[in-house]
Amino acid sequence: MSFASFVGVNQHRQSILLGCALMSSEDITSYKMVLSTWLGALNNVHPLTIMTDQCDSIKAAINALMPNTVHRCCIWHIFAKLPTKLSEVLEGKIAKAEFKALVLDSVNVVEFERRWTDYIAKYNLDGRD
Repeated sequence: MSFASFVGVNQHRQSILLGCALMSSEDITSYKMVLSTWLGALNNVHPLTIMTDQCDSIKAAINALMPNTVHRCCIWHIFAKLPTKLSEVLEGKIAKAEFKALVLDSVNVVEFERRWTDYIAKYNLDGRD
């Protein structure tokens, strides 16, 4: 069985477990059922933000049931995919280190956007998945 976890961030920027479930299927219908049950336990109070892995089914379920909740992808899952996503970049190890630095060390949105644009141009990543 698959284990689904829903993580949020508290006022101290600490990750907190909002809920979890064992699921026999990871389709939109199953995620909607889990999220509906979870929301019912919370008197239908929707979180402001929720973090999950990069699963399209859970993303669709969150958008359908909690349209005003901001959905973010877990940084651990993003970093775990770096070797695959940057496998064709010549300076792979350097590119991975620079990616992590720009994500973790950017102080504000403007700085992140500038560094992101420079990163995309430096490694010729425009138009990739």
